[in-house]
Amino acid sequence: MNRGKTACLFGGQGLQYIGMGKDYYDLDEDCRQIFKTASDVMGYDMAELCFDGQAELYEKEIYSLPVMLTIDLCAFTLAVKRGLTFQAVAGFSLGEYATLVAARVVSLPDSFELVKNLVLASESGFKQEGTYGMAAVNTTAEMCESMCDLVQDGYVRVANYNSIRQVTIAFDGKGLESFAEIAAARSIKVIPIKVNFPYHSDLMEPAAKVYQNEIRSIAFSDAAIPIYMNVTGETETNGDRIKAHVVRQLHAPVLWTKTMKNMHAAGFEHYVECGLNSVLCRMITETLGIDRKQTMFLRTS
Repeated sequence: MNRGKTACLFGGQGLQYIGMGKDYYDLDEDCRQIFKTASDVMGYDMAELCFDGQAELYEKEIYSLPVMLTIDLCAFTLAVKRGLTFQAVAGFSLGEYATLVAARVVSLPDSFELVKNLVLASESGFKQEGTYGMAAVNTTAEMCESMCDLVQDGYVRVANYNSIRQVTIAFDGKGLESFAEIAAARSIKVIPIKVNFPYHSDLMEPAAKVYQNEIRSIAFSDAAIPIYMNVTGETETNGDRIKAHVVRQLHAPVLWTKTMKNMHAAGFEHYVECGLNSVLCRMITETLGIDRKQTMFLRTS
């Protein structure tokens, strides 16, 4: 990857497993420092949670979100140590918080403070009764939007525009039941995601107001390299605007398909994914139609 512009991509949540990140921890002192910082801010032992924790804990955002941020940042640390350089960064959903550290917008401790406050704001600001969540749907955005329109009882909206072949919906219990019947009639697969809130939907606007207030004291510097923001699919470097976009991300859709197309149009030829697996590499190749050799999923070995 020594020719053409390279973007660093950070994955989101929902892929956690016991033992994750141990190779990073064992290999590198800076990675161990990331685990320590996460532990100090979150108030629990991040290494213990990742290596020896109980799988059911990963279903709670207070554990699952900081875990993913830890792994993303460890992978980025090793990428830099291997001599990789990036001309822009982008993070899918939660992965956007890793971009803030990679682009030097916030400090490492503040990134975990942001995620901690995100969870607390979701818990205190989201007052809806009943069951809510998210699910991946293996179809086009246009098809999914038309299916959402057919739901008569309950709430279902497109929350993430993942790729040309997949989107993510946010829903309540009744909405999911109706949507699942519509999807089954069309042989379209619906895959639940382990989250407890309808992130990136307008139902989270009250939580976003709480979040904005809670993080007002955390300073956002201008970005050292451009960040492709989830809510616009376009680059931003101004610290104040980045902060506003991060807050808005809580209740606005993730425009990942637009992000990928804009990166490609801007001349990016190579994409390095930092996270737990190569989901974003798959999205890139199927959406842009590029050679898989133009993507790299960072591994420790």
